[in-house]
Amino acid sequence: MLAPKEMKARLTQVFSEPQATVLTDVVHSSYRDLVHTSDFNELKEIVRDLAAAQKRTELRVEELAAAQHRTELSVEELAAAQHRTELRVEELAAAQQRTELRVEELAAAQQRTEETVQHLDRSMQKLSQQVGGLSDRLGGDLEDVAYIVVHDVLGRELGWQVQPLARTWLQWNGAGQEIDLFGQAQDPARPDTTIWIVGEVKFNLTTKEVERFTRKVAKARSNLPGEVFPVCFCYRARPEVQQAVQAAGMRLVFSYGRMI
Repeated sequence: MLAPKEMKARLTQVFSEPQATVLTDVVHSSYRDLVHTSDFNELKEIVRDLAAAQKRTELRVEELAAAQHRTELSVEELAAAQHRTELRVEELAAAQQRTELRVEELAAAQQRTEETVQHLDRSMQKLSQQVGGLSDRLGGDLEDVAYIVVHDVLGRELGWQVQPLARTWLQWNGAGQEIDLFGQAQDPARPDTTIWIVGEVKFNLTTKEVERFTRKVAKARSNLPGEVFPVCFCYRARPEVQQAVQAAGMRLVFSYGRMI
């Protein structure tokens, strides 16, 4: 739209000045009538709405950008967590492998232990057999010593005439009875009395053995005619064992030839 002066100048080239003035006024009046004030106001409202919508869009875009940033951070955290999980799985796998190796080592050690125990068991069996044989031999040797020492002690200290002494088996009331030291003796002061030597032979005499021998002596007295002379022979006997022998009315002879 030309300015009024410019439009009048152009119209004056064709029309007279009064005519150009009138035409200029008419054209400008008509143009102003075409564009009303309400149209401008509505346009302003539309522009404001568009500006507000643009602002909201920009805010939303910023929110979306922030959300995208948070999402990217979460993805990074998840990736880091995944990496840590993979490392942990690798550690667990390595630990599992070490455990399996340890189990194999323990199984091998267990097998070696079982083999050692079997070897020790066989060795103990052999040792037990050897000890048993040695015990039987020593027991026999001890009894051989007892036969000589008791025979000498009874003759020397009591003046008895003692027949050879030996281990024997007797049948009393249908039951076999083994006696370590057995034989007869005579006291010159009592020539009509038969004396039976009944003896127990032990390396280390104990109270329980004295009690068992006391019951054996009672059976002997019930089955042998005459006088039963019970005697224990040993290398060692504690004081309480010596007292138990004396309390039972028996005699004790030590391997070195002393009788109490």
